[in-house]
Amino acid sequence: MVVSFIGLETQEVKIQPVMKVVMQSNMHELDEVMVVAYGTAKKSSFTGAATSVDGEKIAKLQVSSVSKALEGAAAGVQVISTSGQPGENAKIRIRGIGSFSASAAPLYVVDGMPYDEEAVNALNPADIESMSILKDAASAALYGSRAANGVVMITTKRGSSDKSSISVDARWGVNTRGIPEYDIMKDQRTYVKTAWNVLYNQVGGEEASAGLINSIGYNPFIGVANNEMVSPEGVVTSAPLRHHDDWADATLHNGLRQEYNISMQGGNSKTTHFLSLGYLKDEGILRNTDFERISARANITHTVNKYLDLTGNLSYARGEKNAGTSQGASLTNYSNAFMFTQQIAPIYPVYAYDTDGNRLYDEDGNVIYDYGDGTYSSRMAGFSNQNVAANSDLDVHQTLNDNFSGRGTINLNLFEGFKLTANIGYDLMNQVRTDHMNQLYGDAANVNGRTYKYNIRMQTFTANQIASYAKSIGKHSFDVMVGHESYSYIQNYQYTHKYNFYTLGNPEFNNAITMSDMNSYKQEHSMESYFGRVNYDYEDRFYLSASIRTDESSKFHPDNRRGTFWSVGGSWRMTQEEWLKDVSWLNDLKIKASYGTQGNDGILDQYGYVVYQPYLKQYTVSNNNGAFSVVESYRGNKDLTWEKSKNLNVGIESSFFDHRLKFDFDYFLKNTSDMLYNMPYPISSGISYIPMNLLDMKNQGFEFTLTATPFRTNDFVWNISINGTHYKNKIVSLPEDKRADGIIHGTSSLFRLTEGGSIYDVYTYEYAGVNPETGAAQWYMNVEDENGNVTGRTVTEDYTQADKYDLGSTLPDFQGGLSMDFSYKNFDLTIGTNFQLGGQIYDSMYMGFMHAGSNVGSNWHKDILNAWTPENKNTDVPIMDGAQNSNAQSSRFLISASYFNIRNISLGYTFPAKWMKAIQANSARIYVSADNVAMFSKRKGLDPRQYEYGYSAANYSAIRAISFGINLNF
Repeated sequence: MVVSFIGLETQEVKIQPVMKVVMQSNMHELDEVMVVAYGTAKKSSFTGAATSVDGEKIAKLQVSSVSKALEGAAAGVQVISTSGQPGENAKIRIRGIGSFSASAAPLYVVDGMPYDEEAVNALNPADIESMSILKDAASAALYGSRAANGVVMITTKRGSSDKSSISVDARWGVNTRGIPEYDIMKDQRTYVKTAWNVLYNQVGGEEASAGLINSIGYNPFIGVANNEMVSPEGVVTSAPLRHHDDWADATLHNGLRQEYNISMQGGNSKTTHFLSLGYLKDEGILRNTDFERISARANITHTVNKYLDLTGNLSYARGEKNAGTSQGASLTNYSNAFMFTQQIAPIYPVYAYDTDGNRLYDEDGNVIYDYGDGTYSSRMAGFSNQNVAANSDLDVHQTLNDNFSGRGTINLNLFEGFKLTANIGYDLMNQVRTDHMNQLYGDAANVNGRTYKYNIRMQTFTANQIASYAKSIGKHSFDVMVGHESYSYIQNYQYTHKYNFYTLGNPEFNNAITMSDMNSYKQEHSMESYFGRVNYDYEDRFYLSASIRTDESSKFHPDNRRGTFWSVGGSWRMTQEEWLKDVSWLNDLKIKASYGTQGNDGILDQYGYVVYQPYLKQYTVSNNNGAFSVVESYRGNKDLTWEKSKNLNVGIESSFFDHRLKFDFDYFLKNTSDMLYNMPYPISSGISYIPMNLLDMKNQGFEFTLTATPFRTNDFVWNISINGTHYKNKIVSLPEDKRADGIIHGTSSLFRLTEGGSIYDVYTYEYAGVNPETGAAQWYMNVEDENGNVTGRTVTEDYTQADKYDLGSTLPDFQGGLSMDFSYKNFDLTIGTNFQLGGQIYDSMYMGFMHAGSNVGSNWHKDILNAWTPENKNTDVPIMDGAQNSNAQSSRFLISASYFNIRNISLGYTFPAKWMKAIQANSARIYVSADNVAMFSKRKGLDPRQYEYGYSAANYSAIRAISFGINLNF
């Protein structure tokens, strides 16, 4: 028997007395509808490059920010999760790096209106119907300059007129550390012996034993004299240790995660509604870090009559993020827990102990923490007067956000095919941030505690008016759209700093008596735009599209504010041709091409903050003994104008074997000219740079998506999908005076821009290994003739004589994602992975662990145990003799950025429908879900996903979340 239904796959089944036929969705028969710029489009007729991610897939993930849900989910999309802090947004990069001194972030659009990137974590993933990523000019040019780096379109759920329903979802779980520590020394005796080895290689055994206490500052043994911790022959004492503290155990823990969502949707032929309420409490793995969000949404549509319909979306979210001692990932930030717990030597105790190894408590029975300030012990290497385990309870780093978002649409259908639309959008974020450092210990002890308060209010208002007309005449169909849009952004900022606090644990200003600083300002940005689009198709075979938009940005001088951007695109559905219609194994084949221009006005300062008036000179005003002191702080450039990009996209879309195999492929080329660049300026000028349009750059590559259903029966279905992206970044031109030597940039001046190279080419010293006779570190240096021409190279043990070399790019060669879905009867299993091949990371964390004794008191990586000795000459680890340059910047600390990550595993069971009658429910599903299951990289402890441009730091570790949940539908 053959069973069929519109929109579902046809099933052929054997006739039985009692039958159950499971129908599978066939979206191709209904022609998938995609959300695109200012409307929707059928996938078959779309000439641009876009990827859609279904809300059901997003809902299976345990993310506190929807920006992290795209990891591995779409070709051409790179997700950089710089922090595992709950509530932290990820960085999204689409088809490479589009800018240098300007924003490289995509435009976020929520329910048709631009949305601030910083507020993405206010969106509840359970409210999302779909996410579309627009990648090329044909799909994104209608958003003009704001879409220079692509568009992430988020559509929230709407009600249905078919039937009212209530959905309840609850999940409970645990958060653990997803990435382990580096393979650092944990054994105190091993550390003491290694520190002794440094002295032994300098002065010999007797003096090494006598001077060890002055080197490490602390004797971790009970009943052992300071000069007897290690014998002159190198034997470590077997005496018991004073403590067995572990800094990571004392500072980190397993957090709890709980999330609850309830939604109601329904309506009738006139009105539909979607209402939702959500709560999330996501505890971090660092004590006293978490993210808590309460969200509510109401989406309502109403048809007044055949001429008029209305849509209104309202949402509110309150988010509270506690960052604890995780802020500032720099390796010189001793208040960062992920730096401190790994870099501090294991001999130093977390808690206070007496000479017999007994832990000390105060008069109230509370444990006493050891700050290494000489009270209970002394520390070296900058770790004194600091204890991140204690400060996590005493310090406050809290951010409170109130987010309100409103959308309104009026559609006036005057006659068939002609429609007038008015849209308004308003977004408001009120942010209150408190950073308090306690008065007892740490950085603020010398001023008796300090608090910084930040109050930020951001408002965005967007309004557009659109006229559209669609008409079909015989085999010809076309639609035309014209519109106007105005955008305004206002930010009010206030900052206050007080110190000298009275009561411990109260970070508010009424607890402090000394005012240090206060500041406030207002920033504004506006844009006025006009746009239009024409779509045409002939017989559902040939499609053409063209769009144009002109923007006027307040960021530029009035003479340079106007920018005009356009696109053209076309596609050919070859399977609509008579000579292909009878090919049974080929369901769909489309070729497409597009070309267009876009712009970027998002100039940033040297710290990564937006500059709203980069064409003006800007000044700071301060108090100089009662008089005004006015100092130029920013040198504007009135000639600054749009960064421009030209985008080419050529691709195919295909489907085979009754849509069980689908393959999409796109080639892209993006040429960016007049790049916004902060040109370094002479120090004597009093400013560090001036914004200019200087560089030209190219991103060129390809992406693909392959999906298949290898096996499908009534009871069992297996789907598999793989996507991949490869691109090359190339600097096309530099200013004339920079072409010979290039432009040095980046953290620790690690990178150099040269014509023909990438934006992140490493330029540093090349490590030449170890002198096998002496154990000294070696680097390469050029050999020059009498005219200064390089004729070759040799090695040197003098770091100051070594030369720098171009050592390749940190950008990956290939990125992708692999996912599989299985369903067997009422069971379902989803596995999602993502991976990266090629590229490099400069592992500065590892570099810090590999000092040759120049920073005793700081920890070592276990690789240091392979250091050169007369008995171990075949090694690349230099002798442990305290040399300052042994771990200096060089290629020694470059490592592959390749990784493979099991992103998510979700296993669920849907109860039989007949069981639901007892509770009057439509369906019930229980599930177990795990995120960040396992990540494999070249070095334990290194997470390449966290570093946008290939330079490691002490970032908040990724979190592994494992939850159990239940979903009920009534």
